[in-house]
Amino acid sequence: MYAEVIIPLALPKNYTWSVPEQWRSQVREGCRVEVELKNKKYAGVVKTILDKEPAYKTKSITNMLDDEPIVYPQQLQLWQWMAQYYMCSEGEVMAAALPAHFKLSSETILLYNEEAGDDFAKPNAL
Repeated sequence: MYAEVIIPLALPKNYTWSVPEQWRSQVREGCRVEVELKNKKYAGVVKTILDKEPAYKTKSITNMLDDEPIVYPQQLQLWQWMAQYYMCSEGEVMAAALPAHFKLSSETILLYNEEAGDDFAKPNAL
């Protein structure tokens, strides 16, 4: 089982990832999945489920981010139409269409400050 995934990048086409055995019953069109491309992780939206293996070697989906689809088939069709009409990629349309918290395109590093402790009521003076 394979999934064509839209990731929020300006790519000439959508790529396909293989679906691991543990997520084959869960993966559906419109669900967000975590995929890796060139050693970076992205949150993508499954566009189509494929049974036929593509001509190139595929990587596996690394994680399922949603239990239910967050994008409907009509929205995916609209994204495809918009990409053709505005001569851009579906990934660029997706980046503009989804709220920022739905995307895994940045890295945030949280560090624990032992001096501040667990009391967040007092603001720390810098």
